[in-house]
Amino acid sequence: MDTSAVLKLVVEEKESPSAARYLSEAAARGDKLVASMLLYTELHCAGHRRGFPAALINSVLGGINLVDLARSDLMYAAALPGGLRSADAIHLAAAIRLQSDMLVAYDAELLAAAVDAGLNVLSPVFPG
Repeated sequence: MDTSAVLKLVVEEKESPSAARYLSEAAARGDKLVASMLLYTELHCAGHRRGFPAALINSVLGGINLVDLARSDLMYAAALPGGLRSADAIHLAAAIRLQSDMLVAYDAELLAAAVDAGLNVLSPVFPG
């Protein structure tokens, strides 16, 4: 899980209903929703900027298994090609280390880099 996907559960955007539906269905199927602890930081910082209560952010984060970043994630992120922003590179490096089945995100550059790295990607969009 990348912040671009999880943030849609907090901030109303056009993809928010699709993201919420997909993540709810995935959790109901027993899929393990995973992100690095970087998501915790990014989501709380975004919440502070927008004036959202920490309880709302923590409620969203409660459905996601947050794993610690490893030093190797940071080093691998620094070596990734393609000019990703730091946080996106770290999310991708962690997903690769965790051998994620799918990276759920809405950031085009991150999605392209994930495909290049051999990951399956998804940006949920449902009609109507």
